[in-house]
Amino acid sequence: MSAPRLLAEFAGPRQILLAARQVRQATGFFVRDAYTPFAVEGLAGEIEGLRPTRLRLALLLGGLAGGLAALLLQWLSVTQVLPMPAGGRALASWPDFFFAIFEMTILGAGSSGFVALLVGCGLPRLHHPIFDLPGFERATQDRFFLEVETGDAAEAGRARAYLKGLGALSVAELPR
Repeated sequence: MSAPRLLAEFAGPRQILLAARQVRQATGFFVRDAYTPFAVEGLAGEIEGLRPTRLRLALLLGGLAGGLAALLLQWLSVTQVLPMPAGGRALASWPDFFFAIFEMTILGAGSSGFVALLVGCGLPRLHHPIFDLPGFERATQDRFFLEVETGDAAEAGRARAYLKGLGALSVAELPR
């Protein structure tokens, strides 16, 4: 069985930032996520388990694949499928290929970046159990929520009291 996760509600950005720092320093508790109506500077550094994004790699690979596909398609079409020698020019003239290669590189990078973003965000997920908690809809308006994981089920009560002591307006256990 996995460790229980608690969701603590705070009134403002300063309170959630201070609480995240305190929870991170406490032994046995881990800050897993934060839900805020706007970006809170410094809060992302307090969340444990965030990995660097691989979006840049997906964009690079998609762009390279798109550019190479455009180059290959054009080269095949003018040298193998329908060669038309005209004016003594080479069949595979690189300057003629440039614009299509550029466009396909952008298309490949954009498409792979979009797919990588969806996969990285876990989308499409139509419903998350956290939305069933009463009052969570205010995370987009004026409330700040901190998701905290405890070490085991026995520490959930201690974590709840600890979060209340940090100024949490309410503490609820997240449904699985």
